[in-house]
Amino acid sequence: MYNGLVNVLDLGPFSDEEKSFLRKGLTYKKKISKMMKEARQLAKRNTCYYCNKPVESFCKSHSVPQFCLRNIASNGDVLTLNAVIDNPIIDIEKGIGEAGTFRLICRECDSTIFSDYENPDNYNTIPTSKMIAQMALKNNLKLISKRLIEIEFYNILSTILKNGQVVANEKNYINKLDLNAYIDSYIKARRSIEKNNRTDYYICYYEKLDYVVPIAFQGSLCLAYDFDGNVINDIYNTSPEYDAKNIHLSILPLKNESVIVMFIDNGDKRYRRFYKQFSKLSLEDKLAALTFIIFAYSEDMYFSKTIYDETVNNQALCNVGRTGQDVLSSTPFFDSMEVIRDSYDLNKMHDIPNLLSEKYKLNKTQVKKFIKTQLYACIKINLYLIICK
Repeated sequence: MYNGLVNVLDLGPFSDEEKSFLRKGLTYKKKISKMMKEARQLAKRNTCYYCNKPVESFCKSHSVPQFCLRNIASNGDVLTLNAVIDNPIIDIEKGIGEAGTFRLICRECDSTIFSDYENPDNYNTIPTSKMIAQMALKNNLKLISKRLIEIEFYNILSTILKNGQVVANEKNYINKLDLNAYIDSYIKARRSIEKNNRTDYYICYYEKLDYVVPIAFQGSLCLAYDFDGNVINDIYNTSPEYDAKNIHLSILPLKNESVIVMFIDNGDKRYRRFYKQFSKLSLEDKLAALTFIIFAYSEDMYFSKTIYDETVNNQALCNVGRTGQDVLSSTPFFDSMEVIRDSYDLNKMHDIPNLLSEKYKLNKTQVKKFIKTQLYACIKINLYLIICK
């Protein structure tokens, strides 16, 4: 429609030469790492966000429960989205101790306010209302932490780049709107837990699979379109009066099975058509749609190294994973929502591998074999180095 005048930002547009240069010269990676470290320090609080008590050392909270990460990890590591999009200045794997972490609450609060939903024994039946509220609470705490750090990061960037202040002001205007919305959602989740309110959230999808999926994910997502192309959220509406709505999704691999739960604020009409359309899909299509959604809308999923080839070598998955929401334009005359419509078309779910399907299930033999192969490779490399010496 716009004949190349308007494009969606690609998060991984590096040539092979640029990737090689950035990987060999660590200067850029070190600079960004230093800026992020400074931003985290500036965003750091003196008190726990939940109990408000003074804190010297914050707990390292995980967006995805560690027991889920352990079930898909190989040698204690999981792959990140960057294994797919291949950005040379971002890590492609994380140790389970560092995957999806944020520091906003004290250790005492972390061990109590998530205790129900972080207990694997509590997934014999559908999650309770308290478990759902705990998921919502953690999702919003993670988003609050992320926005606080991003605000400081753009403040730092404004002092480095030419015209950086203009960029920082635009970005942080949106970041602060998001932050206020996340704080409101956090307050609701906290009240729900404290009052044990059973009507605050509505579970629009629950599934227990009899196999272990190779992906772990938990987050709150702002979907733009439903399956028929209807707008759910105008994600470019910057009016303080416009209230974007998120949907919560958890994909939790257990020891021998997996649990998927999707829920919204009770009474939220924004997603009504979406989940009615979703409910009519077959199980395979539901899993395909969820795979597409997490890769298109988030960077916080973690997956097993056993599906490395299926993910890294799939160009369609790479294209979905690296699509951003920033729109680049040489003309002011365009509709941002129309520009991104094709990128977030849920009917493209079959263009990528359905990584939640039984085809990609994990089993202990598979993981052990993968670890054994890695071990043999390390032994061969060490023997080679000894011989060369």
